[in-house]
Amino acid sequence: MAVIEFENVRKAYRLGQGRGSLRDAIPQLFGRVVGRGNGDRDLLWALDGVSFEVEAGEVLGLIGPNGAGKTTTLKLLSRVIQPTSGRIVVNGRMSALIELGAGFHPDLTGRENVYLNASILGLKKQEVDAKFDEIVEFAELTEFIDTPVKRYSSGMFVRLGFAVAAHVEPDVLLVDEVLAVGDHMFRDKCVQRINAFREVGKTMIIVSHNEEMIQKLCTRTIFLYKGRVVYQGDTQKALNLYHTGYTDDALYTGKRVDGREDPAREMQITDVVLLDGGGQARNSFLTGEPMTVQIRFRANTPVDNPVFYSRIREGYRILHGTATSRFHIQGHFEPGEEGVAEVNYQSLNLLNGEYNINVGILRDHFSPFTYDSIDAALQFQVGSSFEQGGAVVYLPHQWEVRRKE
Repeated sequence: MAVIEFENVRKAYRLGQGRGSLRDAIPQLFGRVVGRGNGDRDLLWALDGVSFEVEAGEVLGLIGPNGAGKTTTLKLLSRVIQPTSGRIVVNGRMSALIELGAGFHPDLTGRENVYLNASILGLKKQEVDAKFDEIVEFAELTEFIDTPVKRYSSGMFVRLGFAVAAHVEPDVLLVDEVLAVGDHMFRDKCVQRINAFREVGKTMIIVSHNEEMIQKLCTRTIFLYKGRVVYQGDTQKALNLYHTGYTDDALYTGKRVDGREDPAREMQITDVVLLDGGGQARNSFLTGEPMTVQIRFRANTPVDNPVFYSRIREGYRILHGTATSRFHIQGHFEPGEEGVAEVNYQSLNLLNGEYNINVGILRDHFSPFTYDSIDAALQFQVGSSFEQGGAVVYLPHQWEVRRKE
């Protein structure tokens, strides 16, 4: 029998709904009495017919863009919220590393909150007594355990929350981006703890934007998009589909935000688009795939030999820059003429990360005069496999280890 059963689950939120105060409730009640409202048009479906099962010992990954329904799924499993419809079954003791320290009381000390939070998670006092020293040592808060948690830094707060939740010894562990906070040494300790759960056959569901963690830990992965399951199965296939199987027009177009015609400019950029090897607009790529940056432009006056440039950046750090002048490309454009300048990357040798493109048109290669430019014209993502390495640049390589003869 499956440890987790998630059957045709739907979860809706009503747009504009208040937080439950009397001030919010009165106008909502009045609106219902007089028949005001848009019915189903006011509903946002965070999950729409999601189904999956998790067997004992499986580590399931949940991936997808923001708003896909990942955290909603975990909150439904941990019974923080209830489904609008559908069936959810969880067999065994569960611990959720979702909103760490959510049960903490700010005026109580760390010691008191350990007992309070552990009891919420299902531990008896005798069990907490036996684990207390281990919890405090793991959280690295021995000196501050009798200090009210309202005086803790955010890192101390999260460390204590993780330490309590990770020592519940659950049958099912839910993990949601908790490793995005804290220093790298504590994150390493958290990963080791999660690995220990995995090695003893605990069932886990992990939500993370850290793709190396998903690749390394998960036996199977679900790709969610707009509240629906796009794919579930092999983890690497799910990650590849995440990077290449959906698009967001706001990300892969560099059309001018103001939409203006500017005849005062001698030459003007009208649009910037990223294309894949098949000529389709995309904002997500896999390491080693071809990518084309397409700069569309218009001349408003006669222009001779303009220089087009494109720069790939991580934030504001330039990773690669190129210009048409490096390829001795020249041309003359008359007023009203439109054209396209393209730079084709045969192999995009970048690793996991988010990048942006900066483009422009210069009078010549060394001139400070710029006809037009767009800073961070568009953003794109790159996904890579665990074996391709870490950091920013992909260098094809192989490892070999042998004994000394």
